[in-house]
Amino acid sequence: MEEVMEVVMEVVMEELTEEVMEEVMEEVMEEVMEEVMEELMEEVMEDVMEEVMEDVMEEVMEDVMEEVMEEVMEEVHPLLGLLDEGADGGIFETVENDPIGVEELAFKFAVTNINRNRTLMPNTTLTYDIQRINLFDSFEASRRACDQLALGVGAVFGPSHSSSVSAVQSICNALEVPHIQTRWKHPSVDNKDSFYVNLFPEYASISRAVLDIVQYYKWKSVTVVYEDATGLIRLQELIKAPSRYSIKIKIRQLPTGSKDARPLLKEMKKGKEFYVIFDCSYQTSADVLKQILSMGMMTEYYHYFFTTLDLFSLDLEPYRYSGVNMTGFRLLNIDNPQVASVVERWAMERLQSPSKVELGMMEGMMTVRTGLWY
Repeated sequence: MEEVMEVVMEVVMEELTEEVMEEVMEEVMEEVMEEVMEELMEEVMEDVMEEVMEDVMEEVMEDVMEEVMEEVMEEVHPLLGLLDEGADGGIFETVENDPIGVEELAFKFAVTNINRNRTLMPNTTLTYDIQRINLFDSFEASRRACDQLALGVGAVFGPSHSSSVSAVQSICNALEVPHIQTRWKHPSVDNKDSFYVNLFPEYASISRAVLDIVQYYKWKSVTVVYEDATGLIRLQELIKAPSRYSIKIKIRQLPTGSKDARPLLKEMKKGKEFYVIFDCSYQTSADVLKQILSMGMMTEYYHYFFTTLDLFSLDLEPYRYSGVNMTGFRLLNIDNPQVASVVERWAMERLQSPSKVELGMMEGMMTVRTGLWY
């Protein structure tokens, strides 16, 4: 009997233990699931709230911007009737204690010459409003643009720096007022900015022209030296050339934060890189040319191509008899009598003005951007 009872008790205990364990496990699982669900719900709610808040803020900002633009249009639109009087606005960057910039002089020069020539606009006299801002100050550029639009200007010219240009362009686009630009512009992804006119040659045209020059000279290997990332965009047709043509391309960048390009030039000299394309501003080009001369790289073995459209505005006399080959584009056709006359009058204007003469430039020479202003 004892043995039987022991067996029975064991069986009973096993069943009881199983039941207890099941109940315990159920309770534990319920608690765990509750905690997990709470955490999941918190995360989901946070995500949902973030999305909802983003949507709400977007709607609120759109409504606010619409109200603001309506108020601005109410103030500005009645003044746009003054356009027949020919008022234009010019926004120009200045550096403290520096004299008036050449772009501002060119703007005034153009207005004066148009008013003198009564055959162009016989019933209109152009007037202008000049606003000066500090470099890289996009907020001030926006404020000055609004001031000019409140005056009823028919178009806004400038500024030149990319961040300031974008700010002014957005305002002009919103108010449907033409914005005239004379600087290289990065290709736009969309067509939102439909109220601007950029007088500078399109980047793709310059890029194809550079490739045509390389093919014309039958260069099989070429070194591209660029100043900043925009140079890679301007030269993309050439950079893609190895996949289509038998051209080897080596890409180098001028040192950032330093004007000393001699270490780079030394590497190029050591590597016997004789065909070189420089994509840099005319100011940088002037510095680079001096350093090339100091490195003994101004010989008949070298051929340099500069993409700046102002190469021939630089003082190239020191390199004339060195034997070096130098190529560049020129947008201003000074062989044309009319253009030559404008350039001559501009040179006289520069001599009479207190404007700053840039190092490396020929005195009184008109740069491309100055010419585009005119």
